[in-house]
Amino acid sequence: MNEPFVEALSDPNSPEFKNKAARIINTVEPLFKRSFTNFKQMDIVKFRNGSIITESNLYMNSIGPNVTLEQVKSVFLGGLSGFNFTVDPNSVSVTLGNSMPPAIASSLSMILMSVLTLLLSISLHFEL
Repeated sequence: MNEPFVEALSDPNSPEFKNKAARIINTVEPLFKRSFTNFKQMDIVKFRNGSIITESNLYMNSIGPNVTLEQVKSVFLGGLSGFNFTVDPNSVSVTLGNSMPPAIASSLSMILMSVLTLLLSISLHFEL
């Protein structure tokens, strides 16, 4: 973003971070929701100095069409004129990261462990 960086943006608990993150999410999320049927949510991970370098995660539901990195970048760049902030199009990069939010991954792990425990209990019960 072509805006001055303030140190408070380094703290995810600061009002400045929360306000800036909400502003970006409220602007960008609708763009992805319109473009990708399996889009779930966007999270702002952190802000860094260099004007304001924004790192974010986009989460897609695995049910639905595969979305490529090129499609994500193209949709984002195509929406720049409608943003209420300025982004240098040459600074935009899209990379592949984790496939699900940590809270969901953690819940999924607990569910899988519960199912595994249940299956082991059933297996032991039938062996006796």
